Amino acid sequence: MKSHFVTFAHYNRWANRRLYAVAAELTDAQFREDRGAFFGSLRGTLNHLLVGDRVWFNRFTGEGVNPPSLNAILHDGFDELRTARAAEDERILAFVNDLDASRLDRPFAYRSMDGSPVELPLGQLLAHVFNHQTHHRGQAHTLLTQFGLSVPALDLVYFLRD
Repeated sequence: MKSHFVTFAHYNRWANRRLYAVAAELTDAQFREDRGAFFGSLRGTLNHLLVGDRVWFNRFTGEGVNPPSLNAILHDGFDELRTARAAEDERILAFVNDLDASRLDRPFAYRSMDGSPVELPLGQLLAHVFNHQTHHRGQAHTLLTQFGLSVPALDLVYFLRD
């Protein structure tokens, strides 16, 4: 089971690099333009992905500063956001590589964003994190195609074949 999460951490980094390479073609105005997505713009969507990862991996590691909300803008500019994304992807890889596989089936207790106590198996929570990333990367992919950009396939099978 651990190898599954290691694969997903590598896939996550690969997909983010591909997505950000295309996003770099946008103007700053396009990056910020509200396109009616759940988090408005590509800027909002990509920041939300980073927010989600930081919230979860801060819970898992006890390290870092939790974002104040799920729609927080952690990095206003694209270049700063891209640098932070790359660092977070390395943090995720390090976590799963160092993870004791026996922890995956054990309950993990945390507090939700509203402060409610929750306890679920760590493996299920990691599955949620990687699913969340894929979901919002799909939204970002759509936003980029709306600008007429050619976005490469981000499906897992392309990563596995790459």
